[in-house]
Amino acid sequence: MTCYILRLETYMYMAEGNNLHTESEEHKMKNAEARWPKTTTMEHLDEMRFGTSGAILRYGEQILVVGMECWGFHAAVYEMVETPEETGLADIECRLNLVEAATELFEDGGHAMAWCMKRI
Repeated sequence: MTCYILRLETYMYMAEGNNLHTESEEHKMKNAEARWPKTTTMEHLDEMRFGTSGAILRYGEQILVVGMECWGFHAAVYEMVETPEETGLADIECRLNLVEAATELFEDGGHAMAWCMKRI
């Protein structure tokens, strides 16, 4: 029951989000960044299901993340705050900071990943 209510709330947000001309850029950016944790790990992003319904790719010190939901794909770029050499941890356990999150939804994972690639 709780999951269904959460999905309904998300749908209501997305229905409002389709009126992009009425939503300020600042509001869209806040909503996009609220979807993604500010500080996280690749392991945590995988636990949030981005690894199974999207993609988590390391590109040097940048981490490109694509997540899927019913209405489309989200995209974000993270940077590594710690490295395996510094911590002795695996790269999936090192801390990441959010650099940028897409304000729009993408029609597929390829377009979402292309958005990430343009940001690095």
